[in-house]
Amino acid sequence: MILMVDLSVRSAADRFASQSLTLRGVPFTPLASRIVVLGAGLMGPGIAQVFAEAGFQVDLCDVSSAALARGMATLRDSVALKVELELIDEASAQTSLAHVHPCDDSDGAIRRAALVVEAVTENREIKSEIYARVFRLGEPQTVIWSNTSTLNVFDLAAPEFVDRLLVAHWFAPPQILPLVEVVQRDTAQDRLREESVALLRALGKTPVVLDKFIPGSVINRLLRALGREAFDMIESGVISIENLDAAVRTSLAPRMQVLGLMQRYDFTGLNLSLRNLGDRDIIDAPVNLSPALLSDRVARGDLGVTTGRGFYDYQGRSTSLLQRERDRRLWQAVQRLSNLVLDPQPI
Repeated sequence: MILMVDLSVRSAADRFASQSLTLRGVPFTPLASRIVVLGAGLMGPGIAQVFAEAGFQVDLCDVSSAALARGMATLRDSVALKVELELIDEASAQTSLAHVHPCDDSDGAIRRAALVVEAVTENREIKSEIYARVFRLGEPQTVIWSNTSTLNVFDLAAPEFVDRLLVAHWFAPPQILPLVEVVQRDTAQDRLREESVALLRALGKTPVVLDKFIPGSVINRLLRALGREAFDMIESGVISIENLDAAVRTSLAPRMQVLGLMQRYDFTGLNLSLRNLGDRDIIDAPVNLSPALLSDRVARGDLGVTTGRGFYDYQGRSTSLLQRERDRRLWQAVQRLSNLVLDPQPI
């Protein structure tokens, strides 16, 4: 089930003003509803930015003052990049930044929140403790969205709280990429799911609803399968890292943007696709949960962008500089592809 985003040129704030949105039946508006984002790491600042640009007051919280400072710096850089790319003007940028409040008192923030977005580390104990606090401190109608990518968070919350809990899994960088995977525990939560989908659409996102929970959701599981084949081919000497990336960028990426995954089979022909799947000359990569291509690099501390070297050598460039260049290219791609990204209709 896919629900398309509103492609009008109106701002997110304008879209909210023109709709009657609710969460658990309570009116949900930028003027009356406050947002709390718990976790100022990889995802939190970008999620806070999306809500702030829609006119909401947002408390961005983290237990680490250093992480909170880094998160706010990331947020300021992200908004400045939009000004540089002429996606927003300086006045709008300053207004959005003024809507985000760094917060080291998450209890106080939870008490005044209509929506809590949980974007903390994938740790069962930490998430369970957060849900218990929201249930204890929040208003009876306070909703929590978990940004989990793997955990069955519905088993971590008290049974009487589950009807207020929803997985809304964003993708990095969340202020740019439209997709949010939405999943609920069961169909008894239809109303919350539908309200959350409407809210995400008003934020300019493309919510995709999963019919049931599965660890890793959809996209991460597809990436896991792709990774197994990629690591195996590189380790087997079939292709270099650089050439594999070039092949993907010049074939899979543009074609998938137009056809997705399943419609590509229709254009290939289902009979040929069935034959290809049964081709005995093609042997699938073995399941290897610790490929040397990854484990060797991790062992020597080459973790990627954060350490300056992973599969590529980043020549001493800082993490913030590399992220900024990534975001610049992603914004350009999203703008140029327009409706193919924001409204992915089948042919």
